[in-house]
Amino acid sequence: MNKLGRLVAIAGCTIPLLGGASAPNSDAPILEAMKDELARTTKDLRLPSAGAPYYVGYWVVDETVRDIEATLGALVSDVVDRDRFVRTELRVGSRAFDNSNFSGVTADGDVEGDTEAGAPSDAALDDDVSALRRELWLASDAAYKDGVEALERKRAAKESEVTPHTEVPSFSDERSATLTVKDEPVQDGPDPADLARHVSAVFRGFPEVDKSSVHVLQSTARRRFIASDGGLVVEPSRLAAMEITCETQADDGMSVERSAFVASKNGGPLPEDVAIDEARRVARDLVALKNAPIAEDHSGPVLFEGRAAAELAYELLGDSLSGTPAPEGNDELESALSHKLGKHVMPSGFSVVDDPGLTVFDGVPLLGHYAVDDEGIAAERVTLVDDGRLKGFLMSRAPRQGVDHSNGHGRSGLVGWARGKPANLVVTTKNGLSKKALRERLLEAVREQDADYGIVVTDLEPRTTASSGDMVPTPELLYKVTPDGKQTLLRGGELASLSVRDLRDILAAGHDAAVYSFVSESDGGLDTAVSVVAPALLFEDLDVRAPTGPNKKPPLVPRPTVPAAK
Repeated sequence: MNKLGRLVAIAGCTIPLLGGASAPNSDAPILEAMKDELARTTKDLRLPSAGAPYYVGYWVVDETVRDIEATLGALVSDVVDRDRFVRTELRVGSRAFDNSNFSGVTADGDVEGDTEAGAPSDAALDDDVSALRRELWLASDAAYKDGVEALERKRAAKESEVTPHTEVPSFSDERSATLTVKDEPVQDGPDPADLARHVSAVFRGFPEVDKSSVHVLQSTARRRFIASDGGLVVEPSRLAAMEITCETQADDGMSVERSAFVASKNGGPLPEDVAIDEARRVARDLVALKNAPIAEDHSGPVLFEGRAAAELAYELLGDSLSGTPAPEGNDELESALSHKLGKHVMPSGFSVVDDPGLTVFDGVPLLGHYAVDDEGIAAERVTLVDDGRLKGFLMSRAPRQGVDHSNGHGRSGLVGWARGKPANLVVTTKNGLSKKALRERLLEAVREQDADYGIVVTDLEPRTTASSGDMVPTPELLYKVTPDGKQTLLRGGELASLSVRDLRDILAAGHDAAVYSFVSESDGGLDTAVSVVAPALLFEDLDVRAPTGPNKKPPLVPRPTVPAAK
């Protein structure tokens, strides 16, 4: 949760856009330092053998994070952390061909990752203009030298290739945004440490649970951006969230886990009653899992309901809808849908949009909202799939063939060149069925295949990265449903790999939708807050595998007796 807190505070969860482009007085010294050093960098920074940078962007981000952990009603930690980061995006060459979006080999023989660009550095917390200018000066100097070297390697690599496709520019020709987001007050709630104690105390009444933890996170952040093309943005953000986890072992040693996530709208007070209900729910689920029979190898219809459907939608679509071209020299990162524009990628009736402006869905807070992306471009609502056909991509400022401009979805957190990433991804269908009708359709498919049973998955193990289906998250709650409608909880089942192509074979979908919120992470530092909304999804034929491998022995002595919470 420590990692989650920092990334969400930086990458998203902003409040609605209000007002114009003037900055509050509290930002004045920081913006002064940024403007002064930007002017020096664009005027004077150059090597005799290379030109000046044609584009420079500065981010200065402040964040304060309070991270609390409790277990069984007792506080484990309560840490407050305050940081300030400086990030520089500096481009050399020209818009047609620059140092960005390239993976190659350095002069020392090391592999250079595209995401190494723009690494953040710490800056003084005091609003000292001289101290901040020094940090921006050092960051700019390092970024320029790295950029010149990367451009030379990229140019050399390009000259050694025979290019079979039309070249596209490195950087879109558009101006950064100029706006300020108003920081609205949030009503104070109960002490989050007390909240963590109260919710974690729920597990005192469940002796079958071996381990349990409640993390409560409160964070505030302020992003300031200026660019050599005139962009100037000040955007605050705020988050309050809780992660509830519990785990135990079955008698045969198999480990089973359950989790829940609770967030508030725009960083307001967390709903204690909802959090306590969620803790009780996952504790009851865990006890049932501990005593459930083990899943067997099975092939047949599988229905994803609730959070599992939304998480699966992200797993298959999250990276596939990115329009950012793969870095030069790293073609395996090319989107699975990159050449499918205008073609059917889902059944008729399905639509997919991404809207960073949404803050809630059906009363549930969405975490992926922001006003300006990590390249200084105002966020836009984008239609990605319409009536089953692919209509667009999530675009950063790196153009691709046929798509010249960003739509405000260039996201990187604080590290690396931005790539097109989801914010609030919403999947809908015109032909949704009620939950009862969808279960009946599942059983109809079971009978048509003369199968013994179908599978219903309601929760997948939380995961912060997408593999495009290569490694589907492990189900936390998986049921077999026999033709007579009887439902039996199973443990240990795993799903075989899927791909975005499997979305074309959706047999039916639900009318109601569920929300899954999380922070997307990767080794390259593409860390961003995301929410996904999707209806239940029924697939005609998927594979479920029985668990493999040995289990550790359960504890030799039962958990110490703990009086139930009052």
